[in-house]
Amino acid sequence: MKSIAVLRGVTDIWGPTDVYTVTRLPKDAQVLVWGQVLAGMGRSDPPLAGPKNDPMMPLVWLRNTNGKQGRASKIVTTTMGAAVDLENEGLRRLLVNACYWALGLGDRIPVRSNVEYVGEYQPTWFGFGKFRKGIKPEDFEQK
Repeated sequence: MKSIAVLRGVTDIWGPTDVYTVTRLPKDAQVLVWGQVLAGMGRSDPPLAGPKNDPMMPLVWLRNTNGKQGRASKIVTTTMGAAVDLENEGLRRLLVNACYWALGLGDRIPVRSNVEYVGEYQPTWFGFGKFRKGIKPEDFEQK
């Protein structure tokens, strides 16, 4: 699968969102990143003791499969991706690398992809009533 290239240059993945319970994956899924529930919401908090982390949950996995018409497909899945998760450079790099891989360009993934923001990035927190009303895509246009 040569999917290990997806992790090239990825050194630290952490997000303030939760680890979602994923208990069944297709047999051909290749898990690249496992998630661990922490005792708190901070990146330096210790792992939560008890059954929540046994087993740890898959956070990122890949598949090569064939669709109904027999065409090959590359699938990247992650349970991370809330706006605040994307503040993490490691996650952004993994997602950029996964795009290369999914396009069949895994051998061209740079040693360290540039994943710096283009412009200002101020994500809002998820949850009921946390979104900003009236925002349109053109409000984010680079000036």
